[in-house]
Amino acid sequence: MSASHSEITGDRRRPARTVGVRGSVLGVYFTLQCPECPHTFEVYQPTVAGLALGGHPCPGCGTISEVTPATLTAALAPIFPVFSYGDIAALTEEAARLAENWYRTPPLDLVLTYQGLNLGEPAERWLAAFFVQGLLAASGQGEKA
Repeated sequence: MSASHSEITGDRRRPARTVGVRGSVLGVYFTLQCPECPHTFEVYQPTVAGLALGGHPCPGCGTISEVTPATLTAALAPIFPVFSYGDIAALTEEAARLAENWYRTPPLDLVLTYQGLNLGEPAERWLAAFFVQGLLAASGQGEKA
């Protein structure tokens, strides 16, 4: 059985296990869990063109947690889900349908009508963003209030 490159060179680099992430102006703070021991530690990782790349030694055992662009993408996925074009189009269509019709349903149409003018209509486009947030939260993909 032959030894691997990391065994021969003593390389203790492992992919980072991200526990948390928070942004900064020029980088990202990662909370990492060591892949070899139970230590959890926070590190600051500068970004270049929005990409994080670097290695951070565990304060407990010295194993280096490798932070890659894929690490950052995976850490941000629960916060900023990625949608397909079809998902975005369907979400936009449903939000527009709700925004264009909410004020036309009884009894809201009676309450919002003043001298023949429905006062809900001017709020259509303004409310569309809130309908998008509500649809995302209802689907389990948006921020919970």
